Amino acid sequence: MPSPERHHAAGRPLFLALLAVAACAAYFNALRADFQFDDYSVIVNNPRIHTWQAWLDDLGQGIRPILKLSYTLNWISGWGVAGFHLANIAIHLGNVFLVFALTCRFVRAHPQLPQRQSGVPLFAALLFALHPIHTEAVTYVCGRSITLMTLFYLAGLLVYASGREGGNRGYLHILTPLCFVVALAVKETAVTFPLALLAWSVACGEPFKVALRHQWPNWAVLALAGSFFLWDGSYLSQMERSAALNSLRGNLATQADAFVYLLQQWMFPLWLNIDPDLKTAQGFAGHLPQMFLLAGAVVMTVRAMRSRPWIGFALAWALLQLVPLYVFLPRLDVANERQMYLVSWPLALALTAEAATRLKPGTFALAGTVLALVFAGLTVMRNQVFQNEISLWEDTVAKSPAKARAHNNLGYAYKLAGRKDEAIREFGVALKLDPDYYKARNNLIGLEERSLRQPGAHPHKLSER
Repeated sequence: MPSPERHHAAGRPLFLALLAVAACAAYFNALRADFQFDDYSVIVNNPRIHTWQAWLDDLGQGIRPILKLSYTLNWISGWGVAGFHLANIAIHLGNVFLVFALTCRFVRAHPQLPQRQSGVPLFAALLFALHPIHTEAVTYVCGRSITLMTLFYLAGLLVYASGREGGNRGYLHILTPLCFVVALAVKETAVTFPLALLAWSVACGEPFKVALRHQWPNWAVLALAGSFFLWDGSYLSQMERSAALNSLRGNLATQADAFVYLLQQWMFPLWLNIDPDLKTAQGFAGHLPQMFLLAGAVVMTVRAMRSRPWIGFALAWALLQLVPLYVFLPRLDVANERQMYLVSWPLALALTAEAATRLKPGTFALAGTVLALVFAGLTVMRNQVFQNEISLWEDTVAKSPAKARAHNNLGYAYKLAGRKDEAIREFGVALKLDPDYYKARNNLIGLEERSLRQPGAHPHKLSER
């Protein structure tokens, strides 16, 4: 009789094909989506990514060179916005395969999990592939910053796990830190990678000191990257502006709110919102429930690492990706769904692993299939929201009616479409909510006193988030 491992390996091509078909089916209607708000400043109206020479000239003065390289490849291909969407879907599919491979290794490292159920990695990857919270990262073209970073981040983790299993120093000391470097060149938030390696190792039962001994090259890369960020003027100026936004106390309370909100969105993705109306906190007052939930997550992480390591790992990963970095360098936006893209796969792993330990195989497979179908349907529906700026901001205004920025952006979308009365109404609502909101005031003045746009100018410069 073949072993469970051989049976699982024999079925792997079928599993990968199923994952590819599912992901492509769920995101097929994303190919018709237009460029949206920040896409214009970052891609459409950004000459630094329109030619090879412009990209090379930007290397010494710009940030995120690998991300810009991917945009340049798309731009010169001549496939238009559909080409950008195809690339985003391909990157997402690569991440789905990495999630499947990493989950296979995690299951093998934990004999208490029912390894006969190859559905644990399959359904974890399927939920990651189809979860509707990922639409902002995949369907919104500029969401590529997080999906492409995740590709190299997870690749580095898989290379490290392979190197530890096979005792391959080349994987550990060369390829893993190389993946880390490339991830950093896509998006700076990849700085959490060394800590993520530690979380993986501890969750897989490796002693802390042993893990550090094998992971030192990544800490060396982190030290060099930190020096580079502090030395580079463009990075340093952004960090200085971010650090001046709020106090540490206010940042911690704000991130506690964001942590709870984003986990709720992952568990109940029925009210996804590209621009939620979350306020920046100035202190702990009024935010104690979220602070207690954040502290409870920390306690549960420590307690679960031994008895339920998949839950401990998921919580540790979520805390690492959502809290410490933004406490010291906060975002202008308190939370957005793109942040959940990297966070999502350990949550899917924990959900499927826990279900596998509690349900019979048939029930487990049925529950996973039903949930995957629900997620796929929600993703297709969410992609429809991203078809154009009017549909996107109408959806956002319906969910954040008290947010001036959402009304302003919807007004600007109406303005571009020639729907003057509706544009005036939305700009007026924005100014009523925030009388000092200069973008809404400028847009309203522009609508009343001058033509929609000057010849040769692109109209999206005021609609950025």
